[in-house]
Amino acid sequence: MARKNRVYVKNTSQHIILKSLNNLVLFQDESDYKTFKFMLEELNKSHSIDIHAYILMPQYFEFLTTPKHADSLSKFMQSLGRKYVGYFNKKYEKTGTIWEGRYKSSLLEDELYLLDVMRYIEQKADKDYAFSSVRKNLFAKVDSLVSQHEQYQKLAYTDNYRLEYYTRFFNSIVDDAKNEFITSCLEKQLVTGSKEFVKNLEELVGMTLSSKNRGRPKKQTKIQRKKMYKNLVVLDKKRHKDFKVSQLENLSFAKQTAFIPIVINEIEVTSANFPVVFTSNEDPSIVSLVSLGGDSLAISIENKWITSYVPSYIRKYPFSLASTKDNQEQMIVLIDEDSSLFSKSKGKQLFKKNGDQSDILTHAVDFLTSYENQMVITKKLAKTIANSGILEDREISVGEGAEKQVLLQGFKVVNRDKLNALSDDILADWVRRGIIGLIDAHIKSLTNIEKLFKIANQRQN
Repeated sequence: MARKNRVYVKNTSQHIILKSLNNLVLFQDESDYKTFKFMLEELNKSHSIDIHAYILMPQYFEFLTTPKHADSLSKFMQSLGRKYVGYFNKKYEKTGTIWEGRYKSSLLEDELYLLDVMRYIEQKADKDYAFSSVRKNLFAKVDSLVSQHEQYQKLAYTDNYRLEYYTRFFNSIVDDAKNEFITSCLEKQLVTGSKEFVKNLEELVGMTLSSKNRGRPKKQTKIQRKKMYKNLVVLDKKRHKDFKVSQLENLSFAKQTAFIPIVINEIEVTSANFPVVFTSNEDPSIVSLVSLGGDSLAISIENKWITSYVPSYIRKYPFSLASTKDNQEQMIVLIDEDSSLFSKSKGKQLFKKNGDQSDILTHAVDFLTSYENQMVITKKLAKTIANSGILEDREISVGEGAEKQVLLQGFKVVNRDKLNALSDDILADWVRRGIIGLIDAHIKSLTNIEKLFKIANQRQN
């Protein structure tokens, strides 16, 4: 496959990502992060680029920059790549490259996308994350690596008001479609901009910069599960013998989860605060809606669940269960290896010195097993209700006519008339099995859609 041509346009920023080879962990302890950042600072002095936002993550380095010359960025990245490979291989006694390949880049239409890309980068970790520009751009902490972009400076006439404006923007509801567009443009190395901007750019540089299916995608309104787990691996007592797990307090890992699967024994308590609905796929689940198309409204700005009851789907993180390919009845324990809850220095040990499970791991496995058993029962219940034909499609929207905007769709609710039309023997059976009580809780919970709008308005204000 031919390499993408690098395009330089004066005074135009670029979104950059450099990934590790085969998901190699680039920063295995704090000193690695500090060494890499020191290299960034030193190289930034000798190469003509301005860095506006950045983040160092275990398996990649991502940043937003404006190169001052045509070859500034390429020289900066070549020097950075070589220097860190030398450091990493010497420290960990390895040979060869540690990078997936060349860095990926996307030119930006700054007026439309610069602030969105800044937030896109900085929201990939907690607000107190030490190796990110969020400390500078959101809290005015000293960071010699960061230079303010003109679009950031235009937010206000004073530094304090700029911080205030950017903070409101940072905490506002994220446009998922725009974030998906940003991701796609970076991965495909296309221009992050409007069709008109791309067309003008193509005339300027004399080459094609767009794909056949160019254009910002329509807003995705169907409910779909965002990846809460970033790097699921099989738990291994040798590989993870030194792993410790901390208490689940910060829920930022679930902030982009638009709906939460719930099990039968928590439908009633969950429905008291959030809408409980059925997914519209062939194998339906029962889920709680916690979003209106953006970030989860059930998680506060402080990354806490806003009600006293936290669903078990959230509480089982960073662990999970899966069946093996050879035997569907055999279950294996998985962990999100990239979770910040795991560490070798703090928390409670997963394994004892003799290799046996610790009490904390035994408790986690018991919880996972109970959850999976409850989920099997729940999905059978959802299938029974779906097969009866009483479910109908529903959406959440605002406005009417040409101004109508669909925020969420792709879920089903019970039609009360169709429910009442079921035969007496079916209704009697459902009453005995408790299904009618759960359906009543589901229907009553739909009034909580209005609560989601109130929470969203409060956050925006």
